Amino acid sequence: MVLTMNELDLEPKLEDQTFNKIKNLAKEAYKLIDFKKYNDAKEKFNELLALDPVNTYGLVGMGDLLYKTHSYDEAIYFYRKCLNLDQNNKFSIMGLMNCYRDMKQLPNVISIAEEFRHITMTDASILSRVADAHRKLKNFKESEIFYMQALQINPTDQYVIVGIGHLYFACQRYQDAIKWWEKLVVTQPNNIKILTEIGNSYRKIKDFDKAIEYYERAKTLDGMNFFALYGLAESCRGKKDFHKAITYWEKILSFDPNNKLIINRYADSLRGMGQYQKALDCFNRILQMEDDYFALLGKATTLILLGEIDKSIEIFMILHKKDPINPRPVIELADLWFYSKNKKDNAINILKEFLKNNPSNTDASIKMEQLQTEY
Repeated sequence: MVLTMNELDLEPKLEDQTFNKIKNLAKEAYKLIDFKKYNDAKEKFNELLALDPVNTYGLVGMGDLLYKTHSYDEAIYFYRKCLNLDQNNKFSIMGLMNCYRDMKQLPNVISIAEEFRHITMTDASILSRVADAHRKLKNFKESEIFYMQALQINPTDQYVIVGIGHLYFACQRYQDAIKWWEKLVVTQPNNIKILTEIGNSYRKIKDFDKAIEYYERAKTLDGMNFFALYGLAESCRGKKDFHKAITYWEKILSFDPNNKLIINRYADSLRGMGQYQKALDCFNRILQMEDDYFALLGKATTLILLGEIDKSIEIFMILHKKDPINPRPVIELADLWFYSKNKKDNAINILKEFLKNNPSNTDASIKMEQLQTEY
């Protein structure tokens, strides 16, 4: 069959029209994703892939759409299909990693990195995902190696620097965490999350004044930020400034009145100020919501301060039954029996019984040695 000149001219025009249509569909679909119009975006990608089933933009786009709507298995299918066509497609590699990360399948994140090692070792974004996975799996040495490799490629990558900070915080290397996070504050002075993370690190090393400085900076940006208020309250509590701590606990309770952790901390600060009955009321308030081990513990220790020893002993016995390997209730019981009730044999016997089942517990061993010396 011989084509005429007009027919020859028509072929490239049709190809151009199809290409332009595919390009426009991709643009429209991604714009719809940005506006969270996922069903409309899916229609566009379906139309695109009907025109060109092996279009990598369409395959990655569909994968991204399905990832954003938490359809992880389906997203993986499209990312894999794209990688079968183009093994160098880093967006599909990152998409796969994101899916496995959100599915809590962190070993699969690492295995993807090995599978596509030729790309992994040259891309900071991919390396940081591998480092994050190792960090969450507590493979701290491996995590540090991948973070440092990522930094060699992109020394200013903020996600990598944030990750390194989290790594060193998890390793209790708080000074190192501060060093890296403070690099970000130079360029992002209004980053509340980083400001509170630095505050947390200073609080861990008991530099409460420095911690307060960073929490205050975060609070200036958002006066009701939970983490800034919590950090300020805990730092003041660490400084034994219970009055100021209470003002921050009360501010949190004004918008989160049933937060058990905060009520516990609030009660502890009240106790530090000698307001034992108010502290007891707080612990009882938690216990009216539900059975709570720490509220019971707080109640028992507060009852001692109020002189209600028998009620306190009763609660410590309950706590010991709830958590028989925890030395705290046993040690408290031993002290109460030995010093307050003059039941020295009871004190020695409960410690002996505990150490029979937990022979390596240092706290109970020290208490036993102390009481036997005084017996």
